[in-house]
Amino acid sequence: MYKIKQLPEDFVVKEIPLADRKPEGKYLYFLMKKKGRNTLDVIQELARRLHLREKDIGFAGSKDRHAVTEQMISIIGAKKENIENLKVRDVSLEFQGLGKVPVSLGDLQENEFEIVVRNLEGQKISRVDFLENYFGEQRFSLHNAGIGKHIIKKEFRQAVGLIDDAKINGFLKEHLGDFVGALKRLPIRMLRMYINAYQSYIWNETAARYLDKKGKSMKKVPYSGGEWVFVSNSRDFKDLKIPIVGFGYECADEEIRSITEEIMKEERLSPSDFIIKQIPELTLEGELRKAVVPVQNLKIGRRAKDELNPGMMKVKISFALPKGSYATIAIEKIISHVVSRNYFPSVNKFVSFY
Repeated sequence: MYKIKQLPEDFVVKEIPLADRKPEGKYLYFLMKKKGRNTLDVIQELARRLHLREKDIGFAGSKDRHAVTEQMISIIGAKKENIENLKVRDVSLEFQGLGKVPVSLGDLQENEFEIVVRNLEGQKISRVDFLENYFGEQRFSLHNAGIGKHIIKKEFRQAVGLIDDAKINGFLKEHLGDFVGALKRLPIRMLRMYINAYQSYIWNETAARYLDKKGKSMKKVPYSGGEWVFVSNSRDFKDLKIPIVGFGYECADEEIRSITEEIMKEERLSPSDFIIKQIPELTLEGELRKAVVPVQNLKIGRRAKDELNPGMMKVKISFALPKGSYATIAIEKIISHVVSRNYFPSVNKFVSFY
């Protein structure tokens, strides 16, 4: 089985921002470079140390912990010199200019990746031009989708039971049974992440079932929520969009709508469940996501000896993907391998929290 992210330097991500930097504006733009740290964790630390609210620091996308990453952030309410003087572990901040608007989720053109794939033996490495746009494993973690489902189903006690957080635990000691109040101790960004994870599971399942019916099956790869179905004719679906379900999602394609409704029935969900009156900020509408995306500037290096895995080979692969698409999914398609059904033996399918 191939390996990625054995070293943070094995997985390099560079965000290509949309932020239009100007000589004036109240928002300070910084290029944030980090290694081995999660975006949200760093944002929380910056807010705490600069005495700001987390929402005063904007970013376009959450970048993985097990990587070296570059991304643009915006900060309001702090002095430039105070930010530049901060010493943050495994993080650097380079001032880029000013702007009149904050950096918000989705404010990027694309992400560029440079990935070292290790532990190669006889696997075939293929060129791909279009990629099934699945959400990757890092979207889900161990419990993210399960927590999201419990919140959507208004099963707040069960949701809290899956979250190990000091703020929540401390709140419940003083407010027994107030599980909604406990959830509100967490940043809204984090709570939305849970909802998004469950929406992503439903999207993945819809896409996989549709492509399994309509595509020319190339391989199926198991992950903690089911299977990713890869097809050899992914280009044929470049204009197809699949809904991310919410309280007001729409789908023009009758067959996709039928598959989504089937999954919703299996999950015992209705669109109205996505209206969360207890925490209105978590009420999310549906939207459309491309079924496949182009893989740009794909470069595959020569195989070399893998110093971390004696007797094996490694290869460096670089490419660019549109915002919101996962490099780990691209690697799954580029590298041919056989995966055991026990690949995730310690992870229960996260949709079975009843």
